[in-house]
Amino acid sequence: MALLCVLLGAAGAHWLEALADMDSKDTYETAVRFQMFHSLALVSIGLILNSKFKINRLLEYSPILILIGTIVFCGSLYLISLSSLKWLGAVAPVGAVFLMLGWLTLGLSVLTETRR
Repeated sequence: MALLCVLLGAAGAHWLEALADMDSKDTYETAVRFQMFHSLALVSIGLILNSKFKINRLLEYSPILILIGTIVFCGSLYLISLSSLKWLGAVAPVGAVFLMLGWLTLGLSVLTETRR
């Protein structure tokens, strides 16, 4: 996901040069930024899962929720910025809810961890 983020960020810098619409550029940059943050979160979760801690089963849901949230949230922002499909703005909050649930499950899992 991080590789795709770098690719989309670099390509977007060229695609969006021709656009005079600053809102589209800002929306696209927000999508790239959120995708990178959540790519790093997924790497962090992988490190936690492979650590010396026994994490409760709640942690297993966190990367799934974050991945779904990233795809829905960032995907809708990419599409909004590159097309005239502004109605997709109603989809972004659904992705945001998945992201928040992913972070919540991660936090609760870490707070309830025990040593192996």
